[in-house]
Parts: sequence; structure tokens; C-alpha cells
Amino acid sequence: MLSLLLTCLGSLSCAPAQEPTPAPVSTPEEPKLYMRALGVMGTDLEIKVIDADEAKANKALDAAVAELQRIEDMMTTWRDSPLNDLNAKAGQGFVEVPEELAELVARSLAVAEATHGAFDPTFASVGKLWDFKAIPPKLPSDAEIAEALKNVGYKRVQVDLEGHRIALPKGTRIGLGGIAKGYGVDRAMAVLLKHGIQNGIVNAGGDLKALGTKFGEPWRIAIKHPRKGVKPVAIIPLSNVCLVTSGDYERFFMVDGKRYHHILDPRSGRPAVGCISATVLAPDAAFADALATAMVVLGPTEGLKVIEAIPRVEALLVDLDGNVFRSSGLKEDQAKAE
Repeated sequence: MLSLLLTCLGSLSCAPAQEPTPAPVSTPEEPKLYMRALGVMGTDLEIKVIDADEAKANKALDAAVAELQRIEDMMTTWRDSPLNDLNAKAGQGFVEVPEELAELVARSLAVAEATHGAFDPTFASVGKLWDFKAIPPKLPSDAEIAEALKNVGYKRVQVDLEGHRIALPKGTRIGLGGIAKGYGVDRAMAVLLKHGIQNGIVNAGGDLKALGTKFGEPWRIAIKHPRKGVKPVAIIPLSNVCLVTSGDYERFFMVDGKRYHHILDPRSGRPAVGCISATVLAPDAAFADALATAMVVLGPTEGLKVIEAIPRVEALLVDLDGNVFRSSGLKEDQAKAE
């Protein structure tokens, strides 16, 4: 019995060791495109990100949407907001406002100076006369426009950046519709970056910012011709840059065969007649947004003079006759239709 036990033990000790089962190798997830689409700031918002981590991508998207909604709540003129509160207190001296609002108004005044008043946040003083949702549409009278224009002029606005205060003369109103959307795009992209997103795009009704690439290729943006059907006037590759397009086709009404659109010339109080479409490329979307508005007012001749004087900014403009003009740094082969 003892010998049998020893034999069994010996056989066990001499048996070859069992090979350990290798741990399964985890294959890295392939990057995928995730997106959000909804209405915000009076326009259609679309945010796309590319990432291998679905939970991370969705968290970033939700945070970016929330940031845009926060900006809208601060700067809307369609409901109660800090901006509307400021306008209601025009003529009462300095009014304390959120720091962001004071800074954006100050930036608006700087763009107004650079564009010789073609972009002017006080356009809202006359803009209140134009209702682009009314059915049937109603044109303001010459007398109404002339009276409202007395309250237009960016030099009438005082900003105390240190104290976060703004003073408006009685009757003067500020509207940030030509810059707030771009600012919201900038803020949304900052949130995506904070969440570790390296490739994505934020597009709020033609105000967009592109980050990185789309699966290794630049993001490609088609610029539509306002009058010539579906064929784009240009297709522009983008990476880590902002592009904003404004035009007379976004919101308008027709009276006696004439188009009246929402981009007002703050000097005349009437719809601008410089360009039917203006696309501006710049490092940040707020600046591009304001400049695109100014280009619609100024037109190609005066507008491109402004663009050429500003570093790292380019423009593609379509005049009233449908002709296309490019700034010197935007070569035709960089912005051509295919």
C-alpha cells in the first residue's frame, strides 16, 4: 500500500505542469462618430465628435449642448435675460452685468471700430422695427427708421470691464445676434476640449468650428451659392479653424417682389445691400461671426479692404450679381467647387 501511494505521488510530481490560459487581449475600440442635433439660439445646432469611448463622447456632447444653452439664456432678447435687463435699464447709468456679457459687448465694440460701424451691436435700436415673423410682413416707415437711427451708434455704449458694468443712453438697445452665436460655438468647442475630445465640429446654423480631422481627413464644408441651386460655390477643407457664413437667404420676406432680409445696415436702418453671402474664416467663431455680418453690409470692395488688414482672417464673398470674390490668402484651389 505504501509503495502504491509513493508511486502515485511520484507520478503526480512528475506530471507536466498545465499551461496557464492566456488572458484575452482587449482590442482597442475603433473611433466612431457621435452627434447631437437640436435647436438652440434660434437656429439648428449640430455637434459631431469622433472618439473610441462612447461614454466619454456622449458626456462631452451633453456638456457642449448645455454650454450653448447657457450662453443663449444670458444673451437672448426673446425672453428675460441679463441682456434684456440691460436694455430695459438704458438711460439709468451703469448696470452690472455678467462678466462674460461685458467682455462680449466690449469685443463687439472693437469689431465695430475695425469695420467702421458696419457691424454695430446697437443696430437693435432700429432692428426692433423689423419683424421677420409677421404675417403679412409690414415695412417700417421712413419716419420710424429715421427716429430709431438717432439711438444707433456703437460709440454711445460705455463698458467698464473691471466692474462688469455697461451704460446705455436712453433709447439705445444692444443686440448680439451677429456675434453671440459664434461665441457660443467657441464655448461649446472649449467644453469638448476640456472633456478630451480631439476631433469634432460644432455647427450652429452656419457658424462652425472644426477641431482635428474627420477620420484622418480635414472636415469639408460646402458653401452654397444663395441663388444658383444646389451646386456649392466652394468646398473648403477645415482643421482647427472657424468658418461662418451669413447671407440674405436666412431670414427674409418679400414685398412687391423685393427681398427684405434680417441683416440690417446700422447706418441706414434697412437690410444691407453689400453682399448676398459672406463667408469668413478666422481663429475664433465670435470674431468670424461679427465680420461675416459686416461683410454683408460693406460688400466686396470695402469688405475685402477690412479683411486684408486683419491677420489670419480670410473671406469669400458673393456680391449682389452673384459674382464670387476671395481675399488674397484664400487661393482658388483652396476654396473651389468640385
